[in-house]
Order: sequence, then C-alpha cells, then structure tokens
Amino acid sequence: KPFHVLASIAASSLFFGIHPAAARASKAVAVEARFKDRISSKLDVALRDATASLAWFLDVSSSASRASPTESEGVFAPFYELDIATATWRSKCELDIDTTRDSIPHCVIHKLQALTALCQSPGAASKFSPGIKRLLRRFMVKRDKVLVGLGMKRAMLPIGNGLEVWMSEMTPKSGRFDVVVPAHAAATLALVQCSTALKEPQYLEIAEAWFASIEKAWPQSSWSQSSFHLNSILLESFVRMATVIRKGSSFHDELTKFIGRFEVHLHNDFWQSASTWSFSGAHATVLAWQGEKKKTKRKTLAKLIAEYERRWLAIAPTLNATESYTCGPMQGVASLLLKPSSNAASMVQHLLTTVEKDVDRYQVTFDDHTASIAATRLSESIRLKFGDALQGSFLRDDQQLAAEKRYSLRIDDVSQCVVALTRTLELLDTLVGVEVDTQSEDDEGSNDVPETYAASALDSTEPTKAEL
Repeated sequence: KPFHVLASIAASSLFFGIHPAAARASKAVAVEARFKDRISSKLDVALRDATASLAWFLDVSSSASRASPTESEGVFAPFYELDIATATWRSKCELDIDTTRDSIPHCVIHKLQALTALCQSPGAASKFSPGIKRLLRRFMVKRDKVLVGLGMKRAMLPIGNGLEVWMSEMTPKSGRFDVVVPAHAAATLALVQCSTALKEPQYLEIAEAWFASIEKAWPQSSWSQSSFHLNSILLESFVRMATVIRKGSSFHDELTKFIGRFEVHLHNDFWQSASTWSFSGAHATVLAWQGEKKKTKRKTLAKLIAEYERRWLAIAPTLNATESYTCGPMQGVASLLLKPSSNAASMVQHLLTTVEKDVDRYQVTFDDHTASIAATRLSESIRLKFGDALQGSFLRDDQQLAAEKRYSLRIDDVSQCVVALTRTLELLDTLVGVEVDTQSEDDEGSNDVPETYAASALDSTEPTKAEL
C-alpha cells in the first residue's frame, strides 16, 4: 500500500513536472501523454482553420468555399478589417482606414506581418503557393507606382547610391510619401520568409538590396527615437531573416553585423528599465541564443532570456488572462520555453491553458451548426454573408476593442493567433509524453489521475491585453 500511494503521488507530479529520466537526459518538461495528445490535436485543428482564414483575408486562397464576396483583383490583401456594426470591409490602407484610430503605415505593417505569419505556418506556403506567389510578384511593381491596397511605392533613396526603399503615403489622398522603416522592414521580411518557404531564391537578391537601404535610411543615431517594443519588432525581423538566409552569403554577413550592433543598443535599453517587456524582443533573443555558437555571447543571451521570463512571471499575475485575448504575448512566452529553466513546468501549464482559452473564447467557428463564443458576437447577417470565410478567424475581447476604439475583426487579430499557435505546437513537440497509470490497485478505480495538475509557480495566470 505505501508503494501504491507513493506511485500515485509520483505519477501526479509528472504533468508539467520534470520526469526523472527525462531530466537526466535532456531537462525536458514531461506531460501526461493523454493530455499532450488531446491538446496537440485541438491546437492543430485551431491552427489549420486559422491559417485557412488568414489565407482568405490575404486573398491567396483558391478554395471555392472561401471565394471572395467582392472583386479584389489588384488589391493587396483586400480583407483588412471587418466593421461588425455595418458588416462592411475596409480594404485599402491608402483609402479605407479610420484615421481616428489607424494609419496607413500601421495597416501596411499588419498586412505584411499577416503574409509572413502565413508563410511560417507549417505547410501553408505549399498549400497556397499560387496566391502567395502572386503577392510576391506585386512587390515587383514598377518603381514609383503605388501598390494598390498598401499605399506604398518603391522609390530611390535620397541618400545612398542606387538604393531603393519602400515609401508609405502618410495620410489618405495626401500624395505625401515618406520612408517608414518598420513598414520597409516588414516588406523585406515577408519577401525573405515567403520566398524561402516557396523555394524561390531569385527574390533574395532583391531583399538584400532592400536591407541595405535600411542601414542607410535608419542610422544608429535614430534608434533611440523609437520605443523598445517597436525596436524589438525590428530586431525580431532581422533575426528571423538571418535564420533563413544562407550562412556565408554576403546577405547573411551584413545582417549578422547589423544585428550585433542593434542588439547592444536594445539590450542596454532592456536592462535600464525593470518593467520593459516585449514578446517580439523575447522571441528575437531566443532565436539569437539558439543560433549563437560563441560561449560568452550565448551565456549573455541566456541571462537575457532568464530575465524576460522573470519579468513575465511578475507581470502575469496582475493581468486578466482568464478573460482576455492573449495571442500577442503568448508568442513570446512560447519562445522563452524553448530554453529549459527552473520555471519551465509552471510556465508550460500557463502557456497551454492560456492558448487553449484563446481558442475556446476568441476563435470563430461554426462546427456542426454550433457557433463558438466568438461567433455568437457576430451579427446574423455577417454569419450568413461571410461565415465560411471567417471560419477559424479570431475576434478580440470587447475590452481590448474598446481600448482601440473599434468594434471590428482585423487581419492582425488572426495573424497573431496563427503565430502563437504555430510556436505553441512547436513547443509541444519538444515535451516528453509520459504514460500515467490512472488507477491504483487499491482504490478500485475511484480516483482517476486528472488530465491536468496544478503547477506551483503561478497562483494566477493572467497575461497582458496590450502588445507588451
């Protein structure tokens, strides 16, 4: 009997704990195999549906059941934002946005980040290859011709010799264009990510030239003018490019040198403010740590990862995870967990329960004639008109929408969850599944081991509503 009691306690400690054998072998977090199978299957379906919906938003889907309800030929990613009150779409960044709460550059960045997210989702580039290739060809529009739907044009950089840059119109119908580095960087990353996923290397030479323009248009003296989170988004873009560009190429060498300088600046900012946190910064740091070979630099990055994690554990209990849409910050949390730590067990539980909540509460589904919680927040006319297209999309919580002064379903609401789900599933692949005896011989089946177990590190699992 004492043996059975101890065995039951040991079995219960396995979920989100460190299995002894696994700990010795790889320090991997172990989870009950039954739970791992269930959550993996559920999140895989959620990602499949979200990816298909995002492809429709970008107008790269060829599925007849997701046919575009309006003529969209020539418009880059025509389904940008669905106004829930009027059941109408905002399509063109240069014409349709609500300038009281949005801007052309922000719209551009949201669309381009959505394209990048789609190309990162497993199998999506192959599945939607014709449509994605069509978007990449639109990047090759003639110089000084505005790309319809983005309100951007390629132009010669005023400084530099023969360098061109993407310039964004600053306000609708103004005709005033300027260099917006985050938008240019988003275009460069989308081209790199998608051309690599599609095995279309001819675009990489163009992307290298676009990157050279960033170095000229955005000198080091300008870095401090941007917020930590915005700089983190840029660093994440550069590091992600470096992970897919061939090592030893001139493009990779230039990227690596630039990243080294920019990292020093951003890391200094990080340590100067104890409250600073960014999911893009967390992901960029983990990617850099994974690719770093030098022991000293790797140790420095590991220290940064530990601090990102410590700060998140301090932030999380003060926020409303049980009610909020949290796909944004979960992108960073999932990345942090790729490096083993003493807090990994509780943070894995925190991540999986939070991501599952996002799926349950905020994913729009109409399975078996039953609408999800998010779907019931849409009007009957929207469900009838766009139901097939919105299947798998995500709708933020009302509090966040009110804070952003909108009541809409926007392309970035979907793309952020595609990224969060992709990274969470990648993490799940690294977890050790352990078969757990659900009954002891003495209890005659009265006390099944629960599918999930409480972790001790987080008393409250409530992450951010903002894009920290």
